Order: sequence, then C-alpha cells, then structure tokens
Amino acid sequence: MARRTILIIDDVEFNRRAAEGVLRDEYDLIQAGSAKEALAILESTVPDLILLDIVMPEMDGYEAIGVIKSKNAWKGIPVIFLTGNSDTVSEVRGLDLGAADFITKPFVAAVMKRRIKTQLELYDYEHHLEELVDEKVEEIEKMQDLLSVGFAELVECRDGVTGGHIKNTSIYFTAFINELRKVPKYKNDLTEDFVRSAIRSAPLHDIGKIAISDDVLRKASALDNDEFDYMKSHTVIGGQTFRKIRNQVMDNYFISTAEEMALYHHERWNGKGYPYGLSGEEIPLSARIMSIVDVYDALTSKRPYKEPYSHEKSMAIIVEGRGQFFDPDLVDEFIKISPIISECLKQKEKLRQDYMGGTRVYE
Repeated sequence: MARRTILIIDDVEFNRRAAEGVLRDEYDLIQAGSAKEALAILESTVPDLILLDIVMPEMDGYEAIGVIKSKNAWKGIPVIFLTGNSDTVSEVRGLDLGAADFITKPFVAAVMKRRIKTQLELYDYEHHLEELVDEKVEEIEKMQDLLSVGFAELVECRDGVTGGHIKNTSIYFTAFINELRKVPKYKNDLTEDFVRSAIRSAPLHDIGKIAISDDVLRKASALDNDEFDYMKSHTVIGGQTFRKIRNQVMDNYFISTAEEMALYHHERWNGKGYPYGLSGEEIPLSARIMSIVDVYDALTSKRPYKEPYSHEKSMAIIVEGRGQFFDPDLVDEFIKISPIISECLKQKEKLRQDYMGGTRVYE
C-alpha cells in the first residue's frame, strides 16, 4: 500500500518537528505553520489525515476545521486536534465541529501512532462502505430502468398507440425537466434525486391503462361519455398500483414519484381535471410537467380519429391552455425550449429506439 500523507498544522515549529520525529518513518508529511497556510496547501494537495493545533494566532483550530468541513473536497478528511488542554468543554466543542479525535501535547509516540492508525482504518472502512452503497444504488437504478421499460413494453402489447405514447412522452419529459433544472425558480425542487426518479418514473404514468378493456382502449373512434369516464379510471388504477407497492414492498423516491405521475397527470391548473379536481400547486410538480408533454404528444401523434398536428399548432394549443389547463410558468419554460422539443419530434423514432435500447439519451 502507498504511504499515506498527513498534514501537520501547528504554529510552533518545535511541535511540528516533534510530530515529524514520531511519524516520518510511516507517513509522508506536510507541514504548515498557520491555518491560512494549511488552507492554501489543501487547494492543491488533499492529505489522508490532518493534525490540527487548536491555539494559533489569526485563525485558531476551531475556525480552521469549520472551513475544512465546509468544503466538499475536504470534509471527509479525518481531523485530529492537537491540544495542551484536555478539558471536556474543549473536546465537546471540537467533536461538534467534526473532529475525529484529540491528541494531548506533549505527544506520547505510541498513543499518537495508535490514534492516527485507528482514524485511517475508520476512514478506509467508511470509504469502502460508500463504494458498496454506490454499487447497490446503481444496481437498484438499473432495475428501475428495466422495470419502467418492461412496463412500457407490456402496455404496448395491449395497445400500440398507448405504448408509443409512453415512450414519446418519456423523451419529451426528459428533455423538458433537464432544461428546467437550469431555471433558478426550480433549483430547490428539481434536486438530483428528484430528477433521476422522475425520469425513471415517466414511462409508468399511463400504466393504469393495462386494466382498461380492449373495446375501449383500442376503439377506433372518439369515446362516448360513459367510455371516457371509464378511461379516466386509469389514473386511479395506476396510482393504487404504486401505492400498494409502496405500502407492501418498498417505499422510495422512485415509487412515490411514479405514484404521483400516474395518479395526477390529468389534473388541470384550473381544478377541472381528474380524478380529484386538484388545482394550482396542489398538483405535484412531476405531474404538472408530465401533463404538458402528455398533451403535446397526443396532439402531435396520429390517432384513429385524427391526423397529427404540427409542432407549431400543438405549441399554440398548449399556450392557449396556459393558466387554465397547465401551470403558466411551466408553459413559459416549455415554449422557451420549443426548438429542442421540435427536434425531439423530428427524431422521435430514432430517440425512441435509443431509449428502448438502453442508450441514456436523457442524461
């Protein structure tokens, strides 16, 4: 194993030399005579462990560790305080700020070595656990991708129109939400976890249509009122499906987001949608985004009862629904990315094949 690097921060040269004498045979050492000098070193070199004196001029150890722990690149580095005071108050304050341990001056060589070794072993163990967690998360996300695509294929077996719609809306949804991430208003809502879960959930928004009978699902003409009321039930069926999974099997961001989109994507901004007549921001953001791309795809796609509308006509219809059917702010952002959506429409078949083939066109 390569030698580990330790940064020693102490304004007293004698103390730095004393620590060097204990550690130089086992570790590569970097020395700093002040906290400010140490922070400058950290900009270019990240050590495996830091030994930090508490009492120093200009910036003491407490202030220094606050800066260190505030930086993503440094916050994982174990910090051991060097102190001439062994009182409980100082130790508690240091631990609250993120210190891993304390070493009392004057140093006892065996104690210093043991405490440093222990902290490095803990750091390695935690890092290994993080790698295992990352691997498991990646496995789960791959399963979620396969689940989403599998359900879309299942719906397509029942109804090619619905199956194609699921894939198309997933492409538009992905393009739209990735652009929304750049808008300051949505920065706090569109977290990385939210966006990842929403993209994976998008193909599942119409999953409830699996339960709709063929004579309604595949009807070649417009639905009558009774048939339309029956078709509306796909939202509740889809939502209930994911609620059962959430309650009985697992409850995570992916499943809860899938439930939201399946249940609420036909709600309307003015409260005249279904199934519950929610209005405005009562409707979850994921469903408000999906409602726009859902309608856009329906407008631009051929149906047994209509020819596809052009991109321009479809966008005009969506603008007409601004503040009535759709979230007005989201419509404004959708219009801004009209060229991107238009390109998605032109390349729909290729993008759909990439999507189903596993190419991550949405990242």
